[in-house]
Parts: sequence; C-alpha cells; structure tokens
Amino acid sequence: MMKNLKKYTLIACSLFTLAACDLEIDITNPGLITEEKPDRPQAGETITYRAQVWVEKNDMEELYGGERLFRQNLEALFRNTTTFWNESTNKFDYRFEWAMGEGDDNLVIYDIKSGVKSQAEYNVYKDKAYGTLNTEKYDFVLFLALRCTKGGLSCGGGGASKQSVVQAYFEEGHDIFAKKWPEKGTYSDLGHEYGHVRGAQDLYQYMIPAENNPVSHVAYDYPKCNMGTGYQEWSDYCSAIFNHNAQYKQITADMTRSTYPKQMLVRVTKDGKPVQRATVNFWGSRATFKDIYAEPGNSPYMKKKTDANGEFTINDIYRMFIPDYNNTPNLPPKSPVDEFPFSRWYCFVVEVELDGGQTKCVWLSDLDIVPEYLDGGQQEPYVFEIQL
Repeated sequence: MMKNLKKYTLIACSLFTLAACDLEIDITNPGLITEEKPDRPQAGETITYRAQVWVEKNDMEELYGGERLFRQNLEALFRNTTTFWNESTNKFDYRFEWAMGEGDDNLVIYDIKSGVKSQAEYNVYKDKAYGTLNTEKYDFVLFLALRCTKGGLSCGGGGASKQSVVQAYFEEGHDIFAKKWPEKGTYSDLGHEYGHVRGAQDLYQYMIPAENNPVSHVAYDYPKCNMGTGYQEWSDYCSAIFNHNAQYKQITADMTRSTYPKQMLVRVTKDGKPVQRATVNFWGSRATFKDIYAEPGNSPYMKKKTDANGEFTINDIYRMFIPDYNNTPNLPPKSPVDEFPFSRWYCFVVEVELDGGQTKCVWLSDLDIVPEYLDGGQQEPYVFEIQL
C-alpha cells in the first residue's frame, strides 16, 4: 500500500444497476482546507471533469483490440456518460462534461498477466492510483479491472492530491462498451459513480420501509434519482450539490460542510401558536440497515425542549448528520459489529411528545435541507417548523 494513502471508505456495488457506493471524504479535520475559492462559472457554461484512466495491458489487448481501438471506445464511453448526465431530468445551472484528460499520461497501462486476475492482483495498482495526481491535467482517476474474479463498482476519496478514484471491476465476458444511451450500461453505472466524485450520497440508503421505522411506522418518501432510486432523473438534492460544487475539481470535507446551514431553528406550533416546553426527540436512520435506530432500550440521538417561544436552536447541522463519533453520545456501536456504517445519519424521524402519551412524528432529511439552503429557499438559520 502506498505510504501517502489517506484513509478512505467505499463499498462494492452492482455492475448492472444504478445501486452503487458511498463516497466518504476524510472528515477528521474539515477546517484544514484553506485554498483560494475559484471563480464561479457562468450559468449555462460547460464544465469538464477530466479523468486519468488506468487499464491492464493484457485486458486491453486481448479483450478490446489494443490501445488505439480502446482509446476510441473510451472516448465514446465518456460521451455517453456526458449525455446520460445532462439528458436526465435535472435542475443544473451548467452543462457537465466527462472526458479523458489531455496529458501524455491520460491512459496509464499497467501489466499484470494474461487472463483472469484476482482483486488482490489488481489492487496492487489500484492503490497506486491514489498516489500523486497532476491536477493541472486531471481531476479524478478511473481505475479499470476488466477480467476480475469478482465484479463491482465503487468510489473512494482521499487520494494524495485529494482526487477521487472510481474503481471499476468487471468479470470475464462483460463488454464495457456494449450499451449506449439511452439503454442502461456501463457508461450510466459510471455516471452514478461520478455523482460520488461530485459529492453526492447514495439515495438508496434513504429507502426506509415502514417496517424498519419503529417510531412512526411510516416509510420515507425518497425522490427518484440516478444515485440509486431511479434512472434518467437527478433529484433536487443532486442538482443543488453539483451546482454548488461545480467550480471545484476535487471535493473536500470543508466543501461538504458548506452545503449545510450552520444553524437550525426548530419551531413547534399548534394553531399558529408556539408550543412551550415540548419535548422533541430525534431518531436517526442508518446506511445499509436502512432503518430508524430505535430498538427497545435505545435513547434518541438527541432530546430537546422548546422554550417560551416554542423554539430551540441546533448548532452545526453538518455535525448533526455527520457526528464526531468519539465525542457524541447515543450513537450505534462500531464494534464488534459496525452498526453505524459510514458514521453518519441519513435522515431523522422527529418525534414531539404530546399530552396523554401521544406523539407527532415528521421526517427531517438533508435531501430537503441541502437544496432548500443552497437554492436560496432558506437562509440562516434554517427554520424547521412542526405543526401539531
């Protein structure tokens, strides 16, 4: 493993559906990045994200006819992904283009052996793809493993030059160039992974059925989106994230923090009047389990009381969703089994305790908070009103 490899997190994903993986940025020191902010692009401008592509020599020659033909097919693959991104229903301020960078080393050809290879054999070179990247020429890395014993797509963050690495492992017999827009194919699966490159979460993690919600017994109404809950459609959340991050070629934790309001004012009212001294509980949802973490004996993640105005304030909304694990109470355990994948909450059931043991429950999700905040529908503080 390369010595300069920072910690990153990923999960494997399906090759043939839009269910893919979470990009986890190193959030140990989100205030560390102090680079000068680039100029914001003009509305309608084309913004290009440039890949350095890694491929194994024997895979390229035996499966795809050598470097010249492989390059031609790669260019067509990127064009199809660009079409998929921009022709999917969206609220983009810009046109987003995905392409190979123009440097002399835009195609890195590594050599293992002929025939099928294990993930471990490919990973020797995948780890090197997290090394230093010339970000004057390239914005991210696409690592291809085309004859692997086990397939799967994923995206990792934390490269030595802050680059993301899209890791694409394919089993024998899969032609990555076979399907073209508008049919689902490798180009659209990669388009999903590029959503992680641009800072979006997997929306399938928000697919919480009623039976996995022991608090209100109501399913979460998630939006359709290319990030795992639909096809040829971008959610308002993704559109807002991509617009906000457009001019930044690498995504940092500091930028992720900036997509959240700094403060939230929670207001509880009944018939337009404030409800004083109301107890409000926050129950969080988890990745992988796709549930509300409220098993018998669990305390709510947060418990608050409204003041004389029927309100209370929550500071640092970013940390409400992505807590500092070692300094935050009432979180699921990480060992001996990891019951808090990716160390973050995805949405909350907010429960207001009423007289007579009754409760009122509503959903609170960053899929709503982020676009409302970034698109100017909400200012600081973000106001979340619960009407009884």
